Amino acid sequence: MDKVAARRLRPHEGRKLQRLKRQLSNAVNSRRARVILLSRDGLCNREIAQGVGLSPQWVRRIIHRFNEGGIDAISWYPYFCSRGEPRQFTADIVERIGEVALSPPRQLIGMSVWSLAKLRDYLVEQRIVASISLEWLRQLLRWCGIRWRHTKTWKESNDPEFWPKYRRIRRLYDHKPPGGIRLCVDEFGPLNLVPRHGKHYARTGHVDRLRATYHRTGGVRHFMGVYDLDRDTLTGYFVEKKNRRTFLSFLRWVRRRYRNRGTLHIVLDNATFHSRPEILAYARTNAIRFYWTPTNASWINRIECHFTALEKFTLDNTDYRSHDEMQAAIFAYLAWRNRRRQITMKDWAVYRRRRAA
Repeated sequence: MDKVAARRLRPHEGRKLQRLKRQLSNAVNSRRARVILLSRDGLCNREIAQGVGLSPQWVRRIIHRFNEGGIDAISWYPYFCSRGEPRQFTADIVERIGEVALSPPRQLIGMSVWSLAKLRDYLVEQRIVASISLEWLRQLLRWCGIRWRHTKTWKESNDPEFWPKYRRIRRLYDHKPPGGIRLCVDEFGPLNLVPRHGKHYARTGHVDRLRATYHRTGGVRHFMGVYDLDRDTLTGYFVEKKNRRTFLSFLRWVRRRYRNRGTLHIVLDNATFHSRPEILAYARTNAIRFYWTPTNASWINRIECHFTALEKFTLDNTDYRSHDEMQAAIFAYLAWRNRRRQITMKDWAVYRRRRAA
């Protein structure tokens, strides 16, 4: 076995073997190059096997391959797949696949978004992999922590007083004023009587169909809501129009709900009717302090995230035919959200019996 030795190296082979030996991302090529170079240095196969961590039989096979086919016969890359053997994707190739998937497709393929098929074609053309199935590519991306995510719009606030306003609101959130009530106020709407798409559990292969509307004659409604940070409750009522008169009535309604409870510290946005003289005069005379959110920074108002949940669980996947029906559903959700009722609206046995009838 020790009589097998690597043949004499050509000048270019020696240089290439030295490069392969220094490869950190491909341990297979590095180890095989060391085997050939050590064999040329006169070491026996047993000593080579001990030095590189292989068996003497495998060292002998590597030397035979090199003597017959040169460096190409012993080089191994993840996109090279031997006949009849399963394809292997090492950690460095999986990392490269994830790096390609996270790269901007507009620069790589001239399109605005990747798909699994387009990503696979690009990986094959770039010889990162020889071939890969769409399902296996999807699993590799999941192993890399890469998920399909929707993009969202974002507005940068151009308010010159952004940081003072932001810090003032943050101090209110972090520290409750002595003898005060912390509230967030905003309007949710306009709410039309239109079918709204959504998601739900289904066993069938098709989606539910909602009617299309061309004429909307039911008018709109606005939900004027107030979120209590201390009690974690969301309340409010509906109006047909939002203006200074309806907002002043809403402020009076809020003030009555917290009668004899101290100063109301209210976070609200910069809608024009919020800062009308009669609104500010009522606030001064009724122990109400306003905390204005910066322009294009409504996300600072904590009521916004609760409006998102309200929309998801009461409006998505619905087709209300009247505003009364829609308002009843919203108030039913608010009753559960404010812990005034259990989640059950109808007994399962009764529902199942009526459905079967």
